[in-house]
Amino acid sequence: MIRYFLIFFFIFTTSSFSEIKKITIFGNSRVNSNTIESLIDKKTINVDSIYINNLTKKIYDTDFFSDVKISYNQDTLTVTVAENPIVNFFYINGVKDSDLDQINKILTLKENAIFSNSKLKKDIELAKEFLTSSGYYRATIIPEVIKIDNNQINLIINIDKKEISKIKNIYFIGNKFFSNSQLLDVISSAEDGWWKLFSSSPLSEQRIDYDKQLLKDFYKSKGFYDVQIESVFANIEKNDNFSLTFSINAGKKYKFGEFGIKTGNLSFKEEDIFEIKNISNKLLKNEIYSPTIISKLNKQATDYLESKRYNNFEINIEEVKRNNEEIINIEIQLNDVKKTLISKINIQGNSITEEKVIRDNLLIAEGDYLNSSKVKKSIDNIKSKQLFSKVEHKIEDSDKKDSKNFNLIVKEQPTGSISAGIGYGSNGGLFEASINERNFLGQGINLNFTGRMSSEVVRGEFSYLNPNFINSNKELAASAYSEVDDYQNSGYQNTRTGARLATKYEIYEDIFFRPNIGIQHDNLEASSSASSLLRTRQGDFLTTSLGYNFSVDKRDSRFNPTSGSLFYFDQNISTFFSDIPTVQTGIGSTFYKELLNDKFIGSAKFKLANVFAFDNKDVKLSDRLFSSQNDLRGFEIRGVGPVDNGDHVGGNNLATLSLKSTFPNPIPETLRANSFIFFDIGNVWGADYSDLISGSSKVRSSTGVALDLMSPVGPLSFSYSIPISKASTDKEQRFLFNIGSSF
Repeated sequence: MIRYFLIFFFIFTTSSFSEIKKITIFGNSRVNSNTIESLIDKKTINVDSIYINNLTKKIYDTDFFSDVKISYNQDTLTVTVAENPIVNFFYINGVKDSDLDQINKILTLKENAIFSNSKLKKDIELAKEFLTSSGYYRATIIPEVIKIDNNQINLIINIDKKEISKIKNIYFIGNKFFSNSQLLDVISSAEDGWWKLFSSSPLSEQRIDYDKQLLKDFYKSKGFYDVQIESVFANIEKNDNFSLTFSINAGKKYKFGEFGIKTGNLSFKEEDIFEIKNISNKLLKNEIYSPTIISKLNKQATDYLESKRYNNFEINIEEVKRNNEEIINIEIQLNDVKKTLISKINIQGNSITEEKVIRDNLLIAEGDYLNSSKVKKSIDNIKSKQLFSKVEHKIEDSDKKDSKNFNLIVKEQPTGSISAGIGYGSNGGLFEASINERNFLGQGINLNFTGRMSSEVVRGEFSYLNPNFINSNKELAASAYSEVDDYQNSGYQNTRTGARLATKYEIYEDIFFRPNIGIQHDNLEASSSASSLLRTRQGDFLTTSLGYNFSVDKRDSRFNPTSGSLFYFDQNISTFFSDIPTVQTGIGSTFYKELLNDKFIGSAKFKLANVFAFDNKDVKLSDRLFSSQNDLRGFEIRGVGPVDNGDHVGGNNLATLSLKSTFPNPIPETLRANSFIFFDIGNVWGADYSDLISGSSKVRSSTGVALDLMSPVGPLSFSYSIPISKASTDKEQRFLFNIGSSF
């Protein structure tokens, strides 16, 4: 009894059961009293310590005040506040240019903003995160808060970035199945090296997380269903640089097994079920497991059922491992579901990137039915753009019936880069540099400038790429370039300047169409040793062109493909306002297949091309065709084809076939060596500007081996080719090597 009396006495003495009739506010000069009063629930009948504590917190959360005191006496609530100061002057010291712009965008404290210690702490954390994501792990941030009159402050943020922390070495350990060199091509992180000059290879936690996902996706695409990226270690080395180690357990390789279809309570026509079985059989039969195939199955089945006017269904594809076998069975469940609409899509955290850029990558919109597979694909689309260090989503209840809100939370990251590289090889030296911004003005636009200088070619190019021009779901690409090439065995020097405008879009699954227009000016100057016939081909030429390209990409992966094919057909027509009207046509394809085992990945690449002029004119020298050293090895660049007085002038026709296979080698794994064996066959023939020049009908062929490895002095590439058949005028180059940047 005494206990209950004490509880009643305590409640009675700490509560008042009357309404607040009067509110008195002291200490505010800038913040209007009405603003504070709007936070107070005047109708409460229980003004106790809990109510006062909650109200105090509520007023503090506005960030307007540094101190809040509340008392209640005889129906009067008294609120005494001390206002936070205003930022009179704001300055960031220690960073400039793009870094300064990015940090300014993510900080909340600026001139005329209300200052608080909590805001300052949060801003320092945001700036630190930005610097860390850019590789400045040792950066320090020291704020200076200087009080002045009239409750104002001057705020100076002192930043010392120190040296960027680079990745010196990347290792892959464990049951990894693939070689280090193959896995390096998968991840976005890259090792720093002397040949990269001032290119940055910074360590970034966000990039490591992205690399883990890239590795997992890569392994699964190759059939390793159980793959685990078990851990990632970042160890500090000399000069505060890092080595990065990925621990991988690839597990076993799986194939698709049986598949079944369950229809639940839905009523489907027998012929429609039969068609879905056909789709499943075509995609799954005798195929290595791959999430890409699962996605295609889901999409094709959904598209088919929607075309047949089925409503209120959802496709769930379950992957079932068969015990003690490397088999994944597929169960397709067609469920009768109550459709849920998307009421609102809320995007948060995009302080730099425009919301339109994010929405362009979403496969869902307000008013659509909520679809889990489209949500997943939308998130993957946004992550693939690499504009954000974090992409998360939440689906929450809406205030509308049968509706949900889709909330997307992103975190910005640096999107600009500067790089340069040098190299040397059999064909001379190379220097290349580029400046790239992948999110210009926050619009997802890619701007790039690249300069390249080698022994025979000097080139500069500026390019613009908008992946979704005016909401058309088509990319728009524009470029302007200038190039000077002077090959010793061609007999002329060409200076070309031009511009090109193109668009690209998917017209059907894996089938792309790319129309383009271009304009180019050529200045051709024949060398003093050139024939009189060749000298008649020099001069200034203007060319305008209209072209298009079809491509079909069925590769199992864009990098390190092991199966599938890539096919293209393109044509450029130069007619109107062209000094020499021409038509250039090309067709080609590459096929990939695993041969004896995964250590022997074979490829077959063929290419056919033709160029001809009309109006009784001949193709200009700079439009003539040459084989590349990747298509016909064992010969010099421009060392095959029709010859005019010792100069190789290229042909009107080109045909090449290159067969290649990887094979295992005994070189230590630490050197990341890839070895290849190849057989090339092809020809360049036809000289329309003179009947005196041999058409070069001889078919050339060669065979050889190639080796790429990462040596202590940088990346090395060697190839040795033996010409099997050749013409007497051909210029051989049996041994080829490069060190440093790629040629």
